[in-house]
Amino acid sequence: MKKLIVLAAAFGLSYGLYAAEAKEVKLTGTAMCAKCELGETAKCTNALQVTNKKTGKVRTYTFTANMEHGKYFCQGTTEGVKVTGTVEKKDGKLMLTPATVTKKG
Repeated sequence: MKKLIVLAAAFGLSYGLYAAEAKEVKLTGTAMCAKCELGETAKCTNALQVTNKKTGKVRTYTFTANMEHGKYFCQGTTEGVKVTGTVEKKDGKLMLTPATVTKKG
């Protein structure tokens, strides 16, 4: 019985660590400034809003580091921006660590 409890605890710990890992994603959405457009941050920070095609729900991803900020993000909004990177949830927000940022098409 003790072995079963220890095994279950070890599985629970390893699953918790796995679930906390960042997921690599490719997202396409509307680029904007989290401060200027959304009023969500104290300083200019990249944000990408992605609309789920099936449900219409909009998710906002806040960047951990600004990339191409003046080009796509702090000039109003820019439609069709593609971002590749990793996503993890932090303090209830979706945080995106970008690897590449490009304009679609």
